[in-house]
Amino acid sequence: MSVKTGLHKLHSATRLWLTVAAAALLLAAMAGCGGDGNKLGKVTVYPAPGDLPVHYRSAEFKVQAGGSEIDLYNAGNNSWNAPVSYGYFDMSGPVDVTITPSFAYESFELVPKSLGIQGKRTGDAITFLLREPANVSLVLDGNYQGKVLHLFAEQPETDIPNPNDPNVIYFGPGFHDLGDYGAPPKMIGSNQTLYIAGGAVVRGRIRAENASNVTIRGRGILLNDYRFQDEYDDIALTLSHVTDSTVRDIIVNRDTNSWTAAMHASSQVTVKNYKAVSPRLASSDGFNINSSHDITFDGVFIRSADDAVAIKGLSGEAEPAQALPVYNITYQNAQLWSDANNAIGIGAETMAAYFRHIVFRNIDVLYNFDDRYHPDVLPDRSAINIFALHGTEFRDITFDNIRVEKAKRLINIHMDTSFYFGAILGNWAWPGSMSGIVYRNITSYSDGTNEIKVQGWSKDRIISDVTFDNIVINGKKVKNLQDPHFNVNEYTRDLKVK
Repeated sequence: MSVKTGLHKLHSATRLWLTVAAAALLLAAMAGCGGDGNKLGKVTVYPAPGDLPVHYRSAEFKVQAGGSEIDLYNAGNNSWNAPVSYGYFDMSGPVDVTITPSFAYESFELVPKSLGIQGKRTGDAITFLLREPANVSLVLDGNYQGKVLHLFAEQPETDIPNPNDPNVIYFGPGFHDLGDYGAPPKMIGSNQTLYIAGGAVVRGRIRAENASNVTIRGRGILLNDYRFQDEYDDIALTLSHVTDSTVRDIIVNRDTNSWTAAMHASSQVTVKNYKAVSPRLASSDGFNINSSHDITFDGVFIRSADDAVAIKGLSGEAEPAQALPVYNITYQNAQLWSDANNAIGIGAETMAAYFRHIVFRNIDVLYNFDDRYHPDVLPDRSAINIFALHGTEFRDITFDNIRVEKAKRLINIHMDTSFYFGAILGNWAWPGSMSGIVYRNITSYSDGTNEIKVQGWSKDRIISDVTFDNIVINGKKVKNLQDPHFNVNEYTRDLKVK
């Protein structure tokens, strides 16, 4: 063998060794990476309480995140008697998630579309990479009325309050049953924090009244599955005449046909990263804003069987001029799902001096249905709704960057004298108007009618100065008022399509 041939073989062996070594290093690196080579982050799991009654647990799905089992909860049955499941965990960095339904299915969707998550099915298991904290819902076979899973992936919690602080009401991991029918709410006073830790389930109701600097927070769950009849309202979480306060991070699951949460006559309140899972029909509104001002909702998820969110005038006066005004409300970065009524609603109770300066922006409407028992009979219900029953002023209201996945109707702006077969009555004896309303960058992927209805009351009580800017329905931009999706009556003026 020549020297040249020997050197060639030596170099070939060296190249082979280097190739094998590089492959080994690559495999070692990929062991801590997702399917596309991203370095995976860490997952914090919160086990369900060991003494939690079994009917509050869900066996409809199995979930793993970062290789760890995620305990799931049964939120109750939806309007069509299908169980709704949910679970939660913390994450830092991208995480591989695997969901395995316990029943047969053909196809799946991970919503909202705006997250851009592409899942892969292997056998019955669905796997996807979650790059950052997000709320993700799994819909099977396109059946939004069937068994659905909601997953809440959070950023790690860093500022847990001291349980020994006298101003902290602390619920650690475990099941805390605060009572049943007739039990009073857990009251929170000024300068107090109520904290529900991850892995905690608190069965009861919470109320802050005539208080300021109140904080309600934590990773855990406020659960309520019974009604109340006492001097307090029939709501699981209530802020009444509260100022400079915060609600954040908690999950509220109300499995009964009454409101999940609400604020009354409150101001300077921030609700951030709040989750409501309340699928029981009906009146299970997610978190209503009543006769309040200077309110911010940011990053929330609501699943309800009535209005996901409604802004109402409910201060109890005899006429609008005497009632509390509703103004300076920002609702943004949200996911909303309503099995009945509206996803986004202003009204129907509208006894207020005025409604002004209200903004909804960057919202995914995952699902909106009108009514299980009266489908297509209640044409005032829609994904985005303003429904006035009283002569009052609505002005400077904006809906910006709203994406609608599935709904029966798209937009409703409506003045009327009654709601839900006369269950709520209105009065147009006073002057009333709607103006300065903007719908901008509204995108619908829905297979519903996508109706856009504008219905004023009379020649003296009209809807005017409404702008529809970049409304896109199933890939086609709405170009003018002659578009067949519009349903406009004669009591409207100055409607613009851009």
